[in-house]
Amino acid sequence: MTNRDIYNNTAAALENSGCDFSDYDIRCLMEHFLGTTRFDLEPGIPCKAHKTQLAAFDEAVRKRCQGFPLQYIIGKWSFMDAELYVGEGVLIPRDDTEVCVRECISLLGDDPAPKIIDLCSGSGAIAIALAARYPKADIIAAELSGKAFPYLLKNIEHNHAENITAVNGDIRTLHSRYADGSFDAVISNPPYICSREIPLLQKEVQSEPVIALDGGEDGLDLYRVIARHWLRKLRPGGIISLEIGEDQGKSVPALLREEGARNIRVIKDISGLDRCVTALV
Repeated sequence: MTNRDIYNNTAAALENSGCDFSDYDIRCLMEHFLGTTRFDLEPGIPCKAHKTQLAAFDEAVRKRCQGFPLQYIIGKWSFMDAELYVGEGVLIPRDDTEVCVRECISLLGDDPAPKIIDLCSGSGAIAIALAARYPKADIIAAELSGKAFPYLLKNIEHNHAENITAVNGDIRTLHSRYADGSFDAVISNPPYICSREIPLLQKEVQSEPVIALDGGEDGLDLYRVIARHWLRKLRPGGIISLEIGEDQGKSVPALLREEGARNIRVIKDISGLDRCVTALV
């Protein structure tokens, strides 16, 4: 059997299952489980994988046909050059979040050792990206979920991000541990999907933890917490950078404005959708 045969058979299986997939999905699975490269998919090149590799690949395809996320099947994913372990119970890092990180970096500028807190840290993608940019920073990564927290710890260790302290706690109450004016930056990708929309999400997204997706009745529950309790944890002139849903470009700034934030900006992602809100205090 050739590698191209395996590719075609996999595409047919995914299509017959009704699973949303792409050429990229299949190539990722083949590269991870069979060790192929894009050159190996040229017509006529025989598959050199061992039986154990083929069995693992077949199991991966079966899971993908059931709508299991590609990232969970592979077990690792990258975000801003960092390799992160992912699996059931932790939100999958997405490129959209890079907007939030880059805006935070832009506002912090050349501060050699900022004090930063990443709220709802999940896999640690945001905190680890900032730790790489600011190796002398003091970064706290806060995560409530008992399932996600081990991934956070593992990813911090895997990326040698020794300047990150992981805290297992609920941001609704965790603010009481820190004095007002403690941080130079607050950054977060909180859950922001309206509860009623959760059952309508793609099957793969529904495999991700509800705790990291469900933002309450209007999607704004955690933004209210952040605006009310975490803005005051910033020093004067400190910055906040929040990822938002595409329809929250007015509601989230309004919450921050009510709590005294200034210089509020809404930044769009590469698709032209509202994706990030930044502000100063």
